[in-house]
Amino acid sequence: MSVVIAAVFALATGALLLAAWSLDDTHFDRPSTEFDELGAELESLPGVEAVEMERWVEAPTFSDPTSWMFVTVSDAGLPGLLEAACTSGYPDEITWHIRVRTPAASDVALNASPSDPVPTASAPSCPGFGFDAVRLTKELDRVAPGLAVQPSIWDKGVLAFLAMDDLDQPDAGTPTGFADTLPLVEHADALLTAAGRDADEVVEVNSPDLSLMIEPGESDAYLALLTDLVHLGATAFWADGEGTPIDGVEKVQIVAPDGRHAAIEDAIESSGLHIADLEVRFIEQ
Repeated sequence: MSVVIAAVFALATGALLLAAWSLDDTHFDRPSTEFDELGAELESLPGVEAVEMERWVEAPTFSDPTSWMFVTVSDAGLPGLLEAACTSGYPDEITWHIRVRTPAASDVALNASPSDPVPTASAPSCPGFGFDAVRLTKELDRVAPGLAVQPSIWDKGVLAFLAMDDLDQPDAGTPTGFADTLPLVEHADALLTAAGRDADEVVEVNSPDLSLMIEPGESDAYLALLTDLVHLGATAFWADGEGTPIDGVEKVQIVAPDGRHAAIEDAIESSGLHIADLEVRFIEQ
């Protein structure tokens, strides 16, 4: 009887442990000689500063390993890195995080995952961004020097730019203003072209203090409006974006001094933008 009880206890303990591993996404290493060789090859490339990598499986199946790669590289080294990744012969798909440092101190984060809604890349190991990463990185360096930016393609195929003060610490607290992000608005058309996207596409710009969609032909008018709002003391501006508002009401939300609310409402209403007729709400911060 004691043997039976011990067996039942062991099975129960094992089931609980398996459930715990499944809930907290515990990684179980699954080394691969081919993956290690790819990492070593990338690390030896000109312009590559650092390579971090991991290959693992998770409970409960312990199958279908995930291959993950984080590479820090200069913009000059980016083309060689992408060529090596796409011609490596590594047979599995890879989740890529590539951090590109540029001459003008821009920090560009390029992410690609097998689950991303972009066209299939030329090989399983090849990162598919949905845009021309090399040309776009160079254009970001030109038009937004010193800015940390993550370009990506969202679910609806929209090219979006997420600007952060620091890629290492993207979380933000109290709004500090969005003036530094305005080059992304000003040069939205040039960024679309550099990315190899159609000129009539929408561009989304986001930062902790700014969220908006720029429709074709709106970049100049949006830049003029936001510049006026900065002069009126606005420190945060959130307009339309991906998804449906919680209350179902499309609106513009702004953080600004009380005495400037009327002037800000007038500026938005007369802007000629697609948001001109939306409700404006002012938020206390």
